[in-house]
Amino acid sequence: MTAVPTLTGRNAVRQTLSLFLANPKIQNVNQVFTSFPKIINYQVNAEPGQATRAAIVVYIADEFETRLAIGGATNGWKRVDYTVIVQIFCISFHREAEDVMTDFDTIVDNIKERLRSDHNFGDPTGNLVWQGAEPVIQARYGEPSTEKEGVTEIFAEIQFPVTQMIQA
Repeated sequence: MTAVPTLTGRNAVRQTLSLFLANPKIQNVNQVFTSFPKIINYQVNAEPGQATRAAIVVYIADEFETRLAIGGATNGWKRVDYTVIVQIFCISFHREAEDVMTDFDTIVDNIKERLRSDHNFGDPTGNLVWQGAEPVIQARYGEPSTEKEGVTEIFAEIQFPVTQMIQA
C-alpha cells in the first residue's frame, strides 16, 4: 500500500481518494487512476472468468478557496472546496442486459457505500481531506451500448464536494 501524501492541494486529494477507493478492492473495480489514462486495458487485474470489469478515474472538476480569519488577521484558515468526480468506465461480457446492469449497479452502489464509510477518506489527520462526499453525492449515468462483438460498455460519474482546511 502506498503511503498517504503529506502535502495539501489537488494532488493530495486525488492520491488520498484513490488510495481509499483502491484498498480494500471494490468488487469488479480492477483499476483506480488519479488521472485519465491514455488507454484503459480492462485485462489488467482481471480475475479468470470475471465477466464485468471497471476502471475508475478520480477527476477534480473545479475548486474554490476562501480564508477564515479565526484569531485575527495573522491567524486563520484557508478552506478549499473541490468538486470531485469519480468517473466509472465499465465493460461487461454478460449475454443478458439485466446481468450487465446488475453488475454495474453493484459497482456504483459499492463506490457510494465506500465514500459514505469515512468522510476523511482514510486520512487519519483530517488535513488532506477534512470532509468528503458530504452533504451530497450526485450521480450521472451514460446509456449502455453493446459493441458488435457483444461487449457492453457503460459510463457513469459520481460527483461530490471535498473540503481541505489549511492553516494560513
